[in-house]
Amino acid sequence: MAAFGQDLKLDAADAEQQLGLPAVAQRHTRTRRRVGLAAVWLLALLVQSHLLGVISWPSWPRFPWPWPWGRKHNSPYAPGSFYLTKTAVHLSEPKLCAVGKSYSGHIGVTGDEPDSPRRIYYWFFEAQVAPETAPVIMTFGGGPGTSGMSNPMVGQSHCVVAENGTTLIPHDNAWSEHFNLLAIDHPIGVGFSYGKGVNNSRDAAFDVYDFLQKFYVTFPQYSTNNFVVASGSYGGTYVPHVGTVINEQNKLVAAGRGVPGAQRIPLESLMISNPYSDPLSYYRWFLHQRCYNTDLYNSTTCTELYKVVPQCLEEVEFALENPLVPNKLAALKTCDVLREGDMHGRAQENVKLECDGSVEDCLPMFTWISSFFNNATHKAALGVPEDLSFQSLSNDVYLDFRRSGDLLQPVHLLYEPLLEDGIRVLHYVGMLDCNCGWPATFSFLKLLKTHFQNDFIAASDVPWPTTDIATVRAIGAGAGNMTFVLMAEAGHMVTLDQPALVKSIVERWVTNTPWFE
Repeated sequence: MAAFGQDLKLDAADAEQQLGLPAVAQRHTRTRRRVGLAAVWLLALLVQSHLLGVISWPSWPRFPWPWPWGRKHNSPYAPGSFYLTKTAVHLSEPKLCAVGKSYSGHIGVTGDEPDSPRRIYYWFFEAQVAPETAPVIMTFGGGPGTSGMSNPMVGQSHCVVAENGTTLIPHDNAWSEHFNLLAIDHPIGVGFSYGKGVNNSRDAAFDVYDFLQKFYVTFPQYSTNNFVVASGSYGGTYVPHVGTVINEQNKLVAAGRGVPGAQRIPLESLMISNPYSDPLSYYRWFLHQRCYNTDLYNSTTCTELYKVVPQCLEEVEFALENPLVPNKLAALKTCDVLREGDMHGRAQENVKLECDGSVEDCLPMFTWISSFFNNATHKAALGVPEDLSFQSLSNDVYLDFRRSGDLLQPVHLLYEPLLEDGIRVLHYVGMLDCNCGWPATFSFLKLLKTHFQNDFIAASDVPWPTTDIATVRAIGAGAGNMTFVLMAEAGHMVTLDQPALVKSIVERWVTNTPWFE
């Protein structure tokens, strides 16, 4: 299947075969090939008009290109042409959090069929203040394999999961107070999204684009509001791909070469927390964060593991220069050794947390979230089929992406054309995170070759005005085109660790308000 916007060419012989013309018409057409493609189409229409009953319109294939005289085939985004469920969520009925309006459901994306579904789950929270004009923030998880529902459930929405996942409770630092929040389970296979999935971030980004076109058909009142993409962790790989696909398709739509019926998505900015984006920077600074910036590893462990770093970096460089899957997997296997040090009862996601290293013990909210979404009463309130199970973390999706080599790509370079095209980019990271340490993020940002590069390198880190809780390095007007915020008392889950600070950061960023007015 051709990619969106790809030009297709069809010669007369192909047209005969694909149109399924009767034998007489095929012989006649072959004698007239030189008249060109337009004549073939005209002949087909004449045959249709005189041989009704021999061929019929429903049996003709729907070609994804403009007809010769300007008529276009039916849009894949026409209302009623795609799978859709939409439930107005009444969380007060099962005595849950009753703040604000929200809708949840599934939207079928490219290739979706009744017997072979491809469906993305969404939960859309309307802004509590002026939703009709509020920007839309689309949020999803990292992983790869983390449910996007973890984001609203730990602080982005006005309802968060309670301990043990029994209910939801109101939240005072919700992003959804002033912004519409669209949470999705991305990619397919994560959370409640189900069906035939993909194994790489580029293909997954096209699924998101298709989803968004259909989301705007379903909620047309938000189609012109500013649009922001947000994620973290492996979202540092997802987000630049999603931003790139949206930006590319917007250009095709503007040139009249987009998917028929597609509309421009008003992409304004990207927000990424504690990202995994540049493997070379990631592994170059990996032990620096664990051995020098923090004491997650002791000196003995650091001495032994530093011996692995040269080979790790050499293999990563080789895999990036020769991006074959075996090369990528070999590099990942070598570099994985750096993760095997004893953390002495602390969490790599936040070195101040004491736990046994497991997700269940260090980040119990993921278990609570799974319990909440697998509750039959809660699923009924959300309009989710009873037989559909939920996982906060999908190991199958993780393995699919790893085996494809998706975990080793210089995706940070995608920010260069996005920044040059005016898409603003924010990175906001926690200093206590040893999973995706801040030095790697700061390093690759300085390497981006844009017209902001020199100013970004030379800029100062300005302290947060009220406390020493964060610093800001911003280049550009307002909140900046290229901005880096470093939070002192936050780890990998910045919204969970510093909800009030993160809300303030998000509000200034999305409204493009200067940081220290």
